[in-house]
Amino acid sequence: MNGKNNGKYDYANSKALFVLKLITMSFAILACIVIVTAMLTKWIIDLNRSIKESRTKIAKATARLDKYRKARIKHILKQRKLQLKEEKENKKKKDPDDLLSDAIDDYDDITDEERSIDKFDNELRDIMLGEPDEEI
Repeated sequence: MNGKNNGKYDYANSKALFVLKLITMSFAILACIVIVTAMLTKWIIDLNRSIKESRTKIAKATARLDKYRKARIKHILKQRKLQLKEEKENKKKKDPDDLLSDAIDDYDDITDEERSIDKFDNELRDIMLGEPDEEI
């Protein structure tokens, strides 16, 4: 039944129709690939944009927390200065013998660990101020 059938050409079984079907299917597959690629690209761009927005939100929140922490530290240091100032005023009001006995008691209460921390603080202060170390 290849070829002509009663003077009519058989289009259903022709090679040209088969090739045309292949070309059509190839274009359909290519169109599907292009559509899927476009959708994935759009999805990736949206995801990237949302990540950038979340990063900026996180950065803003971190900046607010840092600002709050710095303000809190300043407040604590200010309160400590006021406390030290009040302690100095109270010591000035005390009798000199009481001061001597308080100093001796305070010195006895200090542990070796606190003495080493004080020594480290003094060395660090000297380094920061650029003063030469006399012990070396």
